[in-house]
Amino acid sequence: MCKQPARRNVCDLAAVLLLLLGACHPGTVRAGSISYLVEVNTTAITGQDGNLDFQFNPGGSGSGAATATVTDFLTAGGVVAQPPTRTGDASGSLPGSLTLNNSTAYNDVFQGFTFGTGFSFTLTLTGPALDSPGGSAGSSFALSLYDASGVTPLLTTDPNGSVLTVDLDAEGTVSTLTFPQASTDPTPIVRLASVPEPAGLLLLGTGFVALLASIPIRAGQGHRLIDAGDDVSVLDDDGVE
Repeated sequence: MCKQPARRNVCDLAAVLLLLLGACHPGTVRAGSISYLVEVNTTAITGQDGNLDFQFNPGGSGSGAATATVTDFLTAGGVVAQPPTRTGDASGSLPGSLTLNNSTAYNDVFQGFTFGTGFSFTLTLTGPALDSPGGSAGSSFALSLYDASGVTPLLTTDPNGSVLTVDLDAEGTVSTLTFPQASTDPTPIVRLASVPEPAGLLLLGTGFVALLASIPIRAGQGHRLIDAGDDVSVLDDDGVE
């Protein structure tokens, strides 16, 4: 409990730190836009020819407008084939950026790829569906890996063939889901972390500095660093235990 005055400032500081950590944690997020760093481990199929599939589709006619962009694509030993197959409101080509809008029922970029040990990219969702949600249906982004035939999904147990889904619901809330890579191996090949918006980081940083500046430090009250082995007592602002 944070009852003593000398500890209240510390508790306020801890609360800010928890908010900062929460902003960086993947899972369920509500924001005007959201970005994720996505890392995919394909060591198990290194050297195999196949395909990468990126989709961003509405859940129905009531879905709010939204855009999914794939940027910063990097691969460890993989080779991208050209050109990709694009369907619906989709544009771009790896290793450059991809843009998928949810304006048609099926929006997809399907591109040949010789797998290395892994690849990564930044996924960003933007649009009115996040800025001012109010539709009656959401939208979903999906990443899938396929074999050379483009038919058999790889390294997933998802019935739909996805290794990652990022769902945007009608209220503007974003949630993520990864899948075991095999029935005998529950480890997903995908891991992701949310990327805070630069403006949000600046605001958090400014607030953090302001909070530090607000902590009172008065001469003569015996404030000092606590050494290991000290007998620690909590003092109030008058120096009384």
